[in-house]
Amino acid sequence: MKLRSVVLCLLALALIVVPAFAQATETPLLLHLSRDFGYGGGSRIQGLFTMSVDREDLARVEFLIDGQVVSTDTEAPFRYQFNTSAYSLGEHSLSAVGYGAAGQAFSAPARTYTFVTADESWAAAGRIVIPILGLALFVALAGTVLPALMGRGKSFRRGEYGVEGGAVCARCGFPYPRHVFTPNMLVGKLERCPHCGKWAIARRATPAELAAAEERMLADESRGGLDTDDTAERERRMIDESRFEE
Repeated sequence: MKLRSVVLCLLALALIVVPAFAQATETPLLLHLSRDFGYGGGSRIQGLFTMSVDREDLARVEFLIDGQVVSTDTEAPFRYQFNTSAYSLGEHSLSAVGYGAAGQAFSAPARTYTFVTADESWAAAGRIVIPILGLALFVALAGTVLPALMGRGKSFRRGEYGVEGGAVCARCGFPYPRHVFTPNMLVGKLERCPHCGKWAIARRATPAELAAAEERMLADESRGGLDTDDTAERERRMIDESRFEE
């Protein structure tokens, strides 16, 4: 009798624990929201979005907005695309219910979002984009102006090009060092030639190209056509020559 009582107790305990364990290990149903086109800032959204669930072992899934079924999907992957403009502005509850092959239901916790106007979404996006564009413009201007200002009064020294290497001017054919902070335009850096003043996208020249440019510069100096140490006179001459250029 005692043995029978123990067996009956164990069976009763198994009937309680096993279903509870199976329920605890059951994969939960989670609702996901992805932005296809539009604005999403935290819980404030506007535009085209897609609701989906992360389980595929279901017979069908019902998607709900504000407790009302808006779509039933019977094939995985289970998803529903909607546009916030089809609904009123303000808070809305998004949820989903999945049904297994045996009819068991799995509910995804509801998620609350606020549908906003297109004007508000553009204004919010502008508050993010405008400072970024302003910073990019400041960096570009600083990288262009500062090297030119810092280079004033400095004479060019052949063979000294720095970490960014040297470039050869496409106008005058003379070499000059590229600056670290000038804007990088992928194919080269935006630079101003210190000899003739021409702005150009200057790629990094090879040692052979720099050596040939230095030879041209040395030959020009020997003829008295270039004075690399007199920066003020060179700039004055460039201004005078620019008056006659078309």
